[in-house]
Amino acid sequence: MILKKRFKIQPAILVAGFFAAFLATGLMIFKDYGVHWDENKNQALGLRWAHYAAGVLETRSLSVPLPAYPIHDLIHGPAFEVFMAAAGEFLKLRDPQDILWMRHLSVFLFFFAGVSFFYFLCRRIFQSWRLALLGCVFLVFSPRIFADAFYNSVDIPFLTVFVVGLLTLLRLLDERTVRSAGVHGLVCAFLVNIRFTGIFLTVLTVLFFSWEILRVRSPGNRRQAAVTFACYLLVFLGLGVAFNPFLWSAPWAHLQEVVRQALAFQFPRRFHFWGQDVVPQVFPWYYGPVWILVSTPLMYGILFFAGLFFAAKMLLESQMETSLTKRNIVLFLCCFFLPLIMATGKLYNGWRHLYFIYPVFLIFAVLGARGFWRNAGPGIRATFLGGMVLCLGGTAFFMILNHPFQNLYFNRLAGADAGEITRRFELDYWGLSYRRALEYVLRTDRDPVIPIFFPGDYPWQNNLGTLPPKARGRFAYAPEPKAKYFLVHEMSKPFPYSGEECYSILVNGVKILAVYKLDHRRKR
Repeated sequence: MILKKRFKIQPAILVAGFFAAFLATGLMIFKDYGVHWDENKNQALGLRWAHYAAGVLETRSLSVPLPAYPIHDLIHGPAFEVFMAAAGEFLKLRDPQDILWMRHLSVFLFFFAGVSFFYFLCRRIFQSWRLALLGCVFLVFSPRIFADAFYNSVDIPFLTVFVVGLLTLLRLLDERTVRSAGVHGLVCAFLVNIRFTGIFLTVLTVLFFSWEILRVRSPGNRRQAAVTFACYLLVFLGLGVAFNPFLWSAPWAHLQEVVRQALAFQFPRRFHFWGQDVVPQVFPWYYGPVWILVSTPLMYGILFFAGLFFAAKMLLESQMETSLTKRNIVLFLCCFFLPLIMATGKLYNGWRHLYFIYPVFLIFAVLGARGFWRNAGPGIRATFLGGMVLCLGGTAFFMILNHPFQNLYFNRLAGADAGEITRRFELDYWGLSYRRALEYVLRTDRDPVIPIFFPGDYPWQNNLGTLPPKARGRFAYAPEPKAKYFLVHEMSKPFPYSGEECYSILVNGVKILAVYKLDHRRKR
């Protein structure tokens, strides 16, 4: 009896230990990351609509004038940004550094919750705590996702809420209760107000729940299912408006504007992909798939394709698999491949806009691991397990060695060496490395005022916020001829200059930024 109790306790200890270690790691390192190009825009978006919402609630009137808003506000939902703006106001944070640390911590804690929900989602799918924990290990040991989980306040919350939405959708399809409909409606409403792309989950809900209604034979049960479905729609529509202050005064007209901008938006600049400069409008169809495959651990990709094989096999074996299993397989196939198809020509800056389908990618990877394990002999199983441990160890080693630049991870498919990867892909496209360069100059230069130059304004303004207040005042942006330091980013096209390279940042041998101390400049 004692041994039996110990065996029952062991899974809980392992799972709790993993999540405790993950949480402790995040709490120790959340201040280590730089600031991306969109940070100030996202902060302004949250403050803008938080103040508007406060004005409406205070006056109890929708006659409060709408704030002036850029297109950025329409293609990015306000839900999570308003939450963080409200948290900053509640905590009375005023210094940019305090606000940044609060935001980084909030994004990480939200992602931590997302990994927790992913555990429950995988547990529901595979009916195994081991496979559920394996899925979470894969998700945490995904270098790009891990790094973004501290500063990407759009795509990481979107990924998290999408995972919750998949879990509540399965509950709704299985239980068909008013309560499950209301919870799923709430999740979908929040999701669509992080990115309008979240409407995709609502479309899937309508399609799959309609199919469930058609499968019900009893008229009474069918009516109950229809009532449940109506409850879901009412909650989704009501909270969908409530979570977005922009829709309050004129829901239909403003919703049309959001949809129009979401469909029409095209990023205005060119991108470097597979050794060529391309524009989003003419991206090749394989842009998204290639980015996913070259920037995630190679083992996950191999297991993903194995999972697709086993999924197809399960769909064809009509007598061995239940209808629920087949429904779930079709659902996850739709969740992964339909966004991938619809995103063609709409992606930029790698594949961050598709991060939300990555948990589904890992579900198929876990399915592949399970299928391989079940069909392998003892000797092959030992080799397979050892290979997985080695691959995970190699990924962890990269993440530790290159901290805090895990977002620059590439596997062997991206290129044979650092030079080939540099020629094929954009690397630090968000300018996160500028923080380390500024810190280096502060450490090594004693001048009270340091004139500095680099192309573009965003990295200067955004990454200054990570520095202590007194340190910020030492920097002065100077024209090229008068600068003492010139920061050359791999995304920029440096002007001709002469001087000494005194500092550089390398990730796996790839130089992403260099600092030059300048004596003079050549004439251009």
